[in-house]
Amino acid sequence: YYTVLNMGLGHAARSTPIIKKFVRQNWQVLIGSNGRALQFLRREFPGLDFVVTPDYGITYTQSNWLLLKLLLQTPAILQKIHAEHQFTARVVKTFSPNIIFGDHCYGAYHAHVPSFFISHQIYFAVPRRFQAFRSIPAQFNLLFHRKFNRILIPDQQDNETGLLSGSLSQVKKYDVKYDYIGILSSLKKTAEAADIDILFSISGPEPQRTIFEKIILTQVEDIPGKKVVLLGKSEESKLVDSKEDCVIYTHLPRMEIQKLYNRAKLIVSRPGYSTLMELAELGKKALFIPTPGQTEQLYLAGYVRKKGWFYSVRQKELRLTQTIAGAEKYPGLFLPEATQKSVDTIWRDIVDAV
Repeated sequence: YYTVLNMGLGHAARSTPIIKKFVRQNWQVLIGSNGRALQFLRREFPGLDFVVTPDYGITYTQSNWLLLKLLLQTPAILQKIHAEHQFTARVVKTFSPNIIFGDHCYGAYHAHVPSFFISHQIYFAVPRRFQAFRSIPAQFNLLFHRKFNRILIPDQQDNETGLLSGSLSQVKKYDVKYDYIGILSSLKKTAEAADIDILFSISGPEPQRTIFEKIILTQVEDIPGKKVVLLGKSEESKLVDSKEDCVIYTHLPRMEIQKLYNRAKLIVSRPGYSTLMELAELGKKALFIPTPGQTEQLYLAGYVRKKGWFYSVRQKELRLTQTIAGAEKYPGLFLPEATQKSVDTIWRDIVDAV
């Protein structure tokens, strides 16, 4: 039983190489999710069975007070985690799975079934002025992590932290089995001609996805060269607009997205962690625009810029005609064929546990 958090498409995307490994091993896989993540997974795996899981119901804001709004939702989120755990118990009773995999699904565990939790967030990113309280959400994590057989961190270990996730995945000596398994990218590097100058990938939860879309579409015509825009609307896959120098799609199957990413010289997107892993697998340059108030993206954008890998700019300061040139000076990061090694590591972990 493999269940995925519905928060953007990143959790669903990074789960695809693991699910494909299970399918190749002739395992029967039951997938659980909801919303856009469920729609995405149904398209990627039309031959598998699905269940609709309880939605965490996390709502976002147009302002920079996202962290405060999320904190105010904590009691409701705890109720949803409890509902998710009860739902998992019903899944176990009905389908008798041999293992449970949860990508950031805190309630997806069972006392009598080996349960794995996938997350790069051992610590949550918090604003600088609240650093003194950083351990509080970490204790929340620890409370639930203890309920799982293993916590799988999709990153390469770099001393006491992760290479891509930095201090978000810092592991201390707790009574929890934390494993750095390596990155997980749903995209593979292929031999394609680099004939797209800029690929714009618009993603994330509403209302910020729509805000980001409007900003990009009002500026994209000012940029020279061949451009492709992916709107990140997983409800449908269609061509929205096509001009000689700019093509716009609502959404595309993953294989088509893979071709576009490989053809692109530069990617413009949110610095979601799954996106970071994909770019590292492909070795692409990028311009990152973090979601306002989204502390993890703000941290990751600053972290990879400090490392000298990728350029970033705040959304309110985005002027594509000025920032594209800056982004092209950053080399990116290339971790060739890292995902295959990660999937093999996960498989060994499962065999050991089962």
